Amino acid sequence: MHPSSRSIKGNRVPVTPNQVSTYDHSGTLYPQRKVYGVGSLAFSNKSFPNFVESRPSSRSTLNTTPTQTCINAVPQSHSTGIVNQGDQNGEEKSGCLPGDRVVFAESPSAPGVPIVYRLPEEKAANPDRLNLDRRRLTICPILEGEENLRLLNFQHNSITRIQHLSSLRRLIFLDLYDNRIEEISGLSTLSSLRVLMLGKNRISKIENLNNLLKLDVLDLHGNQIKELENLNHLSELRVLNLAGNQLTKACNFLGMSSLTELNLRRNKIQYVGELDHLPKLLRLFLSYNDVRSFESIRCLGGSQSLQELALDGNPFTAEPSYKQIVIDQLASLRQLDLKRITEDERRMASIVVRKEEEKKKECTKAQAMKERRRVAIQNAEKLWHEDNKVSNCTSEMNGKNGEFENLSHYTEVEVDTLRLYGAPALDGLEKNNNINNIQSITQIFFKFIPFDCIVPHFTKLRVRFPALQGLTFSFSSISSLKQLNALSSIRRLDFLTLSPEGNAVTNFSLWKYYLLYRLSHFNLRKINDVDVTMTDTILAEQLFCGLGNVTLQQYDVSRLLYLLPDVRRKQVLSHCDTVEQKKNISLKQAEERRKAVITAEQKNRPSGTESLSVSALTYLSPPLTTSRPKTSSSTSNRCTLATSQQFVDEVVGSAITRHSKLQALEKIWNGVLRDSVRSAISDFRCLDTTVEGALSLVQDNTG
Repeated sequence: MHPSSRSIKGNRVPVTPNQVSTYDHSGTLYPQRKVYGVGSLAFSNKSFPNFVESRPSSRSTLNTTPTQTCINAVPQSHSTGIVNQGDQNGEEKSGCLPGDRVVFAESPSAPGVPIVYRLPEEKAANPDRLNLDRRRLTICPILEGEENLRLLNFQHNSITRIQHLSSLRRLIFLDLYDNRIEEISGLSTLSSLRVLMLGKNRISKIENLNNLLKLDVLDLHGNQIKELENLNHLSELRVLNLAGNQLTKACNFLGMSSLTELNLRRNKIQYVGELDHLPKLLRLFLSYNDVRSFESIRCLGGSQSLQELALDGNPFTAEPSYKQIVIDQLASLRQLDLKRITEDERRMASIVVRKEEEKKKECTKAQAMKERRRVAIQNAEKLWHEDNKVSNCTSEMNGKNGEFENLSHYTEVEVDTLRLYGAPALDGLEKNNNINNIQSITQIFFKFIPFDCIVPHFTKLRVRFPALQGLTFSFSSISSLKQLNALSSIRRLDFLTLSPEGNAVTNFSLWKYYLLYRLSHFNLRKINDVDVTMTDTILAEQLFCGLGNVTLQQYDVSRLLYLLPDVRRKQVLSHCDTVEQKKNISLKQAEERRKAVITAEQKNRPSGTESLSVSALTYLSPPLTTSRPKTSSSTSNRCTLATSQQFVDEVVGSAITRHSKLQALEKIWNGVLRDSVRSAISDFRCLDTTVEGALSLVQDNTG
């Protein structure tokens, strides 16, 4: 093996001055490039034509006696101490380090700080370079008489701080690879520095490079840097290596107009920006980061100079069309992931990208529709909670909703279910053109729509949706049993669902039985997804039959006839001769007519239709509109509604009181009759006493 060659490890490269093909610092193989340099970075012969690697083997021996030569070379004012590389304990011994011809001394004025001297012949052989790698140094030594140094190597030591370099004003190459440096400092006087190697240290921030305006190569790989900063003034920088750090985004490149190669491998980068402002960028290495889509590196599409790009090891590369997208968007690219791009691949990429754009448009449209739905339902919920003065709204109302912020309703069809959100969505029931597959709709779902706004549309549902089988109400403000009476106008349903959310009527224990009684002619199969049994139907009849009869007693003949459909009304009139229109009839005659109508209706009522006692349970919805009414225009409506409500409440209260009195009389009637008979028999048994008592009572009253 060549004495100056070393094995590749991480981002280290072999240094072989005469090789034809070699690796650069990023690990990429470049053919036909003659390399010069020391250790960690290979650079072309155009950059530093006078640099030639000259590193003798550490095992070579000297022609002269090492100890004598070193002693003669050290000034008498310093005590000498030479570190033996073969000593594992690092103890100082007299003599020179074999093969390096370097003397380590310690000055009494600076205890603990080593001073380095070179033998005259060694210094004469290499006056502009000094190699101090693998010397177990913990601090930078003072370099005595080395003001003309141009190349300095401190690789593979344990240096924690950069110092004692202020006198090296001609230095252009400084290598501090594989040390323990935590902060970039001590470089302010090195204005001629062209190459700075700080890889594999403990640096967490890029700083203190303000005076290094001639810097050409900067290697900071293998550190702990989290942000790319303080580099905008380096207008002559050509190569930047930040591989193996902790960067999450790569931007802030403005001002680095000479940058040709950028290595960002093995970071945590999710976003890349401003690279389109680097006019000379040729090579970019982004392997093994966290780039998830082309949008994260969209700026590369604006680069006219980029020729080589590495993205392998990113989540984005798992997409089937990853390669085609990158090739199509980067017209100047010649090599992707170390593979040359052919013309056939470019043509294929163009076709694939067009298809991907079409898919993307469809996805964008679907996403916009999804957002529109979300915002509309959210606004409908907000309005419902405001109208019902409910504060615990379940949706998040914060933030702007963009172009959909004024939407307050939404209509959608899912297979055979029509879903309506918000009161304005009821307008869709009037316009069949807005609803597809009307004939296949079997269920309608209402949410965030007041029940009183839905009632006027019940009579039209059966006509517009002939296959309708069930309804679902959620957040519909159904708060009383009498509102359920309005459902009878639909004529037929198989199932009905009243969500407990926003419907206070579900808190009543008997609401399901009342619904079964009122919609007995529907023959409902399910209520809230629970099967209806014959026992439920019989129990409902027993519980609410009396209520229907009591309500029916309050109707006169004209109102009874109004409850009947036209066909049944004619049938009742044809079988009831006493129901003739006459004026000035007595109450008794009116009662007879009412009873005659009820009897005729019961005899001629077809099976499967509701009886008069059930039909008498009606609901008159208030005159509401689908839009939110203004306060000034709704005052009269509220007064009318209040008056009507009061009248209905009085009628229902009177009927309930009358029915209660009749039930109480039936309970005590037998006891009253029995007591009367007993009292009469007792009087007849003692007739004389009874007569005398009666005469005395008469005399007392007349006197």
